[in-house]
Amino acid sequence: MHGDAAHDEAGLYEDWGVRSPQWAGVRSVSTRVCGVRVHFVRAEPASEAPPDAPVHVLVPPMTGSASMWMDLVPPLRQLGAVVSVDMPGSIAGGTDDPYRHGPRPELDARFVRAFVRHLGHEKVVLHGWSMGGLVAALAAGLMPEQVRAVVLVAPALPWRRTSRGEALGWHTVGRLAVVAVPPAARILCRLAGPRLLDTKRTAVGGAGTPTSGVDRITGSDLSRISRAQIDLWIDSLDAARAHPERLAPAAAAFASTTRAMFVAQKSTNQALDDVRVPVLVVWGTADQLIDPPSLRMHARRPGWTARPIEDVGHLLPLEAPAVYVHEVSAWLAG
Repeated sequence: MHGDAAHDEAGLYEDWGVRSPQWAGVRSVSTRVCGVRVHFVRAEPASEAPPDAPVHVLVPPMTGSASMWMDLVPPLRQLGAVVSVDMPGSIAGGTDDPYRHGPRPELDARFVRAFVRHLGHEKVVLHGWSMGGLVAALAAGLMPEQVRAVVLVAPALPWRRTSRGEALGWHTVGRLAVVAVPPAARILCRLAGPRLLDTKRTAVGGAGTPTSGVDRITGSDLSRISRAQIDLWIDSLDAARAHPERLAPAAAAFASTTRAMFVAQKSTNQALDDVRVPVLVVWGTADQLIDPPSLRMHARRPGWTARPIEDVGHLLPLEAPAVYVHEVSAWLAG
């Protein structure tokens, strides 16, 4: 971890500008929400932001930290104040894990609702990325009076059924597999966690090179992402390697999200139908982790808008932050 006098042991900064000049003015804040210690980062609105602009709340992937998409914070300040929160169970974050059996999308949605209410802002725009997209959508359904709009970035939403056999498979074998994943993953984390993390660290550290496996998985060109952001990811991987037991919540998050997407589609879709605020669904056309026809299907809901972005992958907010902010700004203005 890159250390200095303004940086404490939990990876929090009084001003993130000491870590990288591009993050100047972004500050770490620690608070308690319903008795749970929570860390988030905050940036005040830029001078060109509208005076009555809502606060933009970033919801990272489940068990992710606020710093996962730090490079989006400075340009997003053009639209208002920005808050990005460490989710419960995050490997390198400063938020405690209040869950007995690991995170689930609906539990994280309640956490986001409690966090937003704790901040006391009358109007917010929620931004949810990947698994955080499902969480943000569910949270919006819980607090329509406070959420002006929702932006879902490459969200983990239910996939379309292609056959009756597929549906039957998920409701039988798939249901059992989802139940088995967390305990099996806990064993795997203890036995092979450090080796897996070393492999991922090598891939991320070689960003933009032909040997990087991350590009093939995400469809993203990591050479477009700042070195400072990549160094933050490497720090998180190093923290996970030092404490591989912290990977268990991530396994639980993956299993519960898979269940919501494939096994419990009916209840998940009903919850999405209950979202009564405008929703923008954004994804990159090179993304290998999402199903575009499924996202277009979800965007047929009243008040939902689909917006594919050419030539970017799953890391869209960091590959093309200026494009992301432009698309969000145009949509909010329309």
